[in-house]
Amino acid sequence: MDQELNAYLDRVDRYLKPMSAWERVDIVQEIRSEILELANQGLSPQAIMDRLGAPKDLAAAYLRDVIVKNPGFSWRRLGSVAAFYSLAGLGGMIVLPVTSITAVMFMLCGAFIPAAALLSLAASLVGIDTPWVVMQLGNWTAPPLAAFPIAVIMGLLLLLAGRGLWKVTVGFVRLVGEKRRSL
Repeated sequence: MDQELNAYLDRVDRYLKPMSAWERVDIVQEIRSEILELANQGLSPQAIMDRLGAPKDLAAAYLRDVIVKNPGFSWRRLGSVAAFYSLAGLGGMIVLPVTSITAVMFMLCGAFIPAAALLSLAASLVGIDTPWVVMQLGNWTAPPLAAFPIAVIMGLLLLLAGRGLWKVTVGFVRLVGEKRRSL
């Protein structure tokens, strides 16, 4: 394969670094096959690169597909969103960090709050005071037995809010990817 085309593939691969190695290898192999097919049709290396587009845009399209096809949350998926964010432009510089970071923090707090309330409840049952875990609403401080169900409800609400924001993140990636694809 031509040296220019190998350099092109290396640039695409660099933009795909946050993805898992096997996903990157599959994508680069797919692009390599497309390049070889186009070369067999008699296209020059420059014509092939023009047809495929800029390495950054091609990588963004693949990152978009990976994020949108599996919209569930995972730490690896968050890495893909971060990579897409770096390629998404000005809109992504504001929307993606806000929605993705807030989604992760809401989900972590949604798990942490009930766990802390459970720890406080268990400690109070054996007579240990936990002044660092307090459920306070205005001037009223909830006793540990009342604080636990409140914390569970708050945790569920935060988890749901986090999942909703993650869906907003994936939806934004889908929207930006479709706009880029239509260009």
